[in-house]
Order: sequence, then structure tokens, then C-alpha cells
Amino acid sequence: MGEIFDEIIPRENTDCSKYDDRLNRFGWPDVLPMWVADMDFRAPDCVRQALQQLVDHNLYGYHLKTEKYSRAIVDWWARRHRYTIDPASIIFSPGVVPALSHLVQALTAKGDGIILQPPVYHPFFWAVQANERRMVLNPLREQGGEYSIDFDDLEAKAGEARLLILCNPHNPVGRVWRREELARVADICLRHGITILSDEIHNDLVLRPHTHVPIASLSPEVERITVTCHAASKTFNVAGLSTAYIMIPGSELRQTFKRVSDALHVEALNPFGLRAMEAAFTQGEPWLEALLEYLAGNYRTLRSYCESQLPRVWVSPLEGTYLAWLDFRRYGFSPQDLKDCIIQKARLALNDGPMFGAGGEGFQRMNLACPRRVLRQALDQLKAALG
Repeated sequence: MGEIFDEIIPRENTDCSKYDDRLNRFGWPDVLPMWVADMDFRAPDCVRQALQQLVDHNLYGYHLKTEKYSRAIVDWWARRHRYTIDPASIIFSPGVVPALSHLVQALTAKGDGIILQPPVYHPFFWAVQANERRMVLNPLREQGGEYSIDFDDLEAKAGEARLLILCNPHNPVGRVWRREELARVADICLRHGITILSDEIHNDLVLRPHTHVPIASLSPEVERITVTCHAASKTFNVAGLSTAYIMIPGSELRQTFKRVSDALHVEALNPFGLRAMEAAFTQGEPWLEALLEYLAGNYRTLRSYCESQLPRVWVSPLEGTYLAWLDFRRYGFSPQDLKDCIIQKARLALNDGPMFGAGGEGFQRMNLACPRRVLRQALDQLKAALG
């Protein structure tokens, strides 16, 4: 099945953000787009078939979120992550990013501290700042290109916060946090009365031999203080269908959140997103297994190329996600010079490291979810630019 991911699919002039927003975002219309986290692969055929059935029916009225949708989620987590979910804990949302802001509004008050662990997915910063909360930064520790949590710093700052936003797997550095690491985070949060908001949207995109551990699965005590955000969007390339969900096992947290979500009326999702999610979770597993093998091959290609052709570019170990974190600091570029080199000389559209906060300077994020021929082209362009 892996050969299906070698197909080059034209995406220009389809109102696709990744391709058709290049001039606006990067100043050039022809840079090779390897930035925003969607894949250049067709979604599984089971998703297409489910959506085609809805199109053929040709009626798009209000849609019930019936038990089959929550059952698809429950069964998926049981199979893939050995975590048992109470269907009553599932609340649907238009997306994980909107859910972040809604949860910040529900679980904290203006001026409250929220712990972030940069460099990290940039909408986390937006969710805190736009809602007039206070950022408490617990920067990741980096040594030799490998990242870990600074637990001493987390302990020292825990008293300043009401909420910790965890990214697992971590975007952009590619870490899949180990059980013992998550247990230390949870222990600190339990002792300091901190709620955990865990963004686990990339949890199905974990490369072997690594495995994803849902932080809420650690114990009933941890589960009660944890809210988990997830969607089929990254796993099955259906982000444009704007369908996600939040899992809130703790009844008090769930009631608190429901008061906000009911006021905002954000649970009325479109039927296409729900149908795609159900089809993906019930029938898409063989496609996902083939995808993971292909992504692992792309990661090996990237590492091998950099080791032999671009030895001053360090590739952080990729345990999860399809987003490679590339370290260009050995070149001595200023942040602006690195950005200009990548865009103007290499003709690549990557995500600029500083957008991920402290520790992002000197780095670029590259999306590996593309045909291998495209990845090799990008690396050749990078080599030509760097000399």
C-alpha cells in the first residue's frame, strides 16, 4: 500500500492554504510548501466513500451526533492506546485550536497563569494572550538536539499557574513523552492544584518503537484533572472538515466547560466531518499503518541526507508527528538571515523556528508528509542554498 503515498497530487488553485497562500505568507508564489501540518496524501478510500454517500444523498440538514460517533472514538482509543474512555466524557468541537481558547475561558480567569513549554505549537500562545491570561514559561531543555522537560523549573513555577497546556507528542520538537516523564508532570500538577490540558492530536502519528501514553490514563486521580483534545484531522488528513473532540472525564471540569460551550453554541458540527471521522476510526487502520511506514522512510531519508550532504544541519530525533525540527545554528545565521536563506535561496516554505517561542531561534520546521521525491527535491534545494 505504501506506493499510494508516492503519487504527486496537484493542489494549486484548489483554495488550499498550504499551496495557494504562499505569496501572501512567504512573499513568493513558487516556494516548495513544506510548512502547515497537513499531508500531500489522499485521505483513506473509506473516508472518500463515506463522504460520497452523503453527497449522493444530497440532503445536508441538521445532523445528530449519535452514539455511533462516540463509539468510534471509544473503540479507537481502546485499540490504539489501550485507554478506556467513558462516552459521556466526549464533547465535540469545531477544532482543537478553537477548543484551546474555549477551555482557557472555562477553566481559568483573567490574569491566571498558564504553563507553556516552548518551543511549542504557536496557537498555545494565542489562546493564552487573546484571553488575557498570563504565560508562565517552562522552556524545554535541549542538549545535543534532544529535548526533555525541566522538572526543577516546572516545580518552581507551578505555584504561579492554574493550568498547564501539554503537547504530547510535542510539536515541533517531535518528542513522545515517556510514562515516567508524564507521571512527574502529573505529580507536580496534582500537588499544586493545576489542571492539565493535553493536546494529543498527533498521538496516532508515533514512529516505532515509541508508543503514545495518554496522560489521563496514568491513574483515576490524574484523569480527574485532565482534559484531552484530539481529532482525526492530522492522522487521516481531514483537517479541512473542522471536526474535533474534547475528553473531560472529571464531572466537575466537564460541567464547568459545558457552561461555556453551551453559551458559545459550538457543538453543532457539519455532517461531513462526523462521517469522515467515523469512517477513519472504524476502517482506516490499514491505511494508517502504511502511512506510518512511509513517514518513517521519509524521516530516514532526511537524516541520511543531512548526515552525508548537510552535516551542519542537525535533525532532532523524530519520535512522533511528521514534523521535523531542523537545527541550523552551526551556520551562524541571524534569525532573519536564516529565514531569508530558506525562502529566497532554497525556495522552501518552512515554519520559522521563532514562531514557536523561546528556543526556536536557529531552527526551522519541515513537514515530511509528502511524496519522497518531493522531500528529496527540497533537500537538494536546501543543499544548493547552503553550499
